[in-house]
Order: sequence, then C-alpha cells, then structure tokens
Amino acid sequence: MRNAIAGAALCLAFASSQAVAADASAGKLLFDRHCAECHAPGFGHPGTQQLGWTRGAERAVLEQRKDLAAAYVSAIVRNGLVEMPGFRPTEISNANLKVLAEYVAGAGKKRGSR
Repeated sequence: MRNAIAGAALCLAFASSQAVAADASAGKLLFDRHCAECHAPGFGHPGTQQLGWTRGAERAVLEQRKDLAAAYVSAIVRNGLVEMPGFRPTEISNANLKVLAEYVAGAGKKRGSR
C-alpha cells in the first residue's frame, strides 16, 4: 500500500512538472506570436525601446523582468497602455492570456540575475 501511494505521488509530481514545462513552452510560443515583434530584445522593437527610455534598460526586455505580476500583464495585454493596443478575446483567448501572462511574469525570475 505504501509503495502504491509513493508511486502515485511520484507520478503526480512528474505530471505536474511536465504541465509546468508545457505551460512555459506554450507561454513562450504565445509571446513569440503576439509580443516579440514589439517586445523582443534588441534594436527595432518599439515596445522594448519605449520601456528602455521610460523605465530604464533593466526593465526594457519583458522576458528578463522580475517585477511583473501575471494580473498586471493580463490587464495591460487586454486593455493596452499608451501606444500598445489592447488585444481582444478574439485575438488572444482568456485561457491563452492566462498562460501568456504567467510566462511573462515568471520568465525573468527563472533566468536568474540578468
């Protein structure tokens, strides 16, 4: 009985880690599809440049930031901010927005100090 419980717990832990990896991978794909054109690192990305000018170089690249909360990212993506337009639910579904926001909020934290 103990072995069965331990085995089940191990399977659940493995499945959970696989789900987290899948969400991160899906979040990266969503970021690349909807956000990278403006928010990827480097020259020629207006969102990154604007954030660099207004918030400083350390806050310019979204995937490297450690100070973003998923709820904040969701609100900005859905409603827009300054030059950034909002994305309608027909463009990014609520489910995809949740995955995307969690990816952006956690990407910089997972990369360590950058």
